[in-house]
Amino acid sequence: MLRRTLLFIAPLVVAVAVAGIAYSAGGGTMTQAQAAGWDCNPQILIIGYYHCAPPGKPSVLDMINGDTSAPSIVLRVFNEDGSFAGTEQLLRADLYQGQACPQDGLAEWGLLPFGYRACHHFETG
Repeated sequence: MLRRTLLFIAPLVVAVAVAGIAYSAGGGTMTQAQAAGWDCNPQILIIGYYHCAPPGKPSVLDMINGDTSAPSIVLRVFNEDGSFAGTEQLLRADLYQGQACPQDGLAEWGLLPFGYRACHHFETG
């Protein structure tokens, strides 16, 4: 029984440790996030930033292609040099309740062309 438990827990501990690189206090780098399985597609600058989704979660490419109806998505956002900029929370437009996005200095979350509203959690300018 102990052997089975260890066989289950050991890979889980390794996976959490690897994924933790991208979740570090500083956010890690885009290269570290990708090595930990984060999906940064499409790998193009969008308003000056790269956007990466956690492993197994919808990516920006999924949203652009209409391949997700997830109610909310949290992305890691990276500067052009691959350094961590912050996070971006996306909320499906039909679920938006008019809440403000204070860090962006906006009275409401920005409306994206693929059915989501966005609020950044980093200094955007």
